Amino acid sequence: MADLLARCPGMTKEHVYYLEQRGYLRPIKQRHGKIERNLYTTQQLQLVETIWRYRQRGFSPKEAHRRAVREQTRGQLQIWPEESPESLP
Repeated sequence: MADLLARCPGMTKEHVYYLEQRGYLRPIKQRHGKIERNLYTTQQLQLVETIWRYRQRGFSPKEAHRRAVREQTRGQLQIWPEESPESLP
C-alpha cells in the first residue's frame, strides 16, 4: 500500500479501498498470522496510477477505470496501425 500511495500523490487509502470495493482493483491477499496484506502487481500499480491521473482530471471512477484499461491495452497493440476501434467494420 505504501508503494502505491507513494506513486500517486494525493491518493489516500480510502481511494484505494474504494477501487477495491468496486472491483476495479483486485490485489493478491497474503496472510501474515492474523493480519492480511494486499499485494499489488506492477500492472495493477500502473493501472491505479492511470486511474488516479484521470480522477485528478475530474472523471468519475467508472470512466477513469474504463479509460485507464483502454490506455493500457492500447500500449500492448503498438504493432498494429494507428486506427481507432470505432472506424473498424
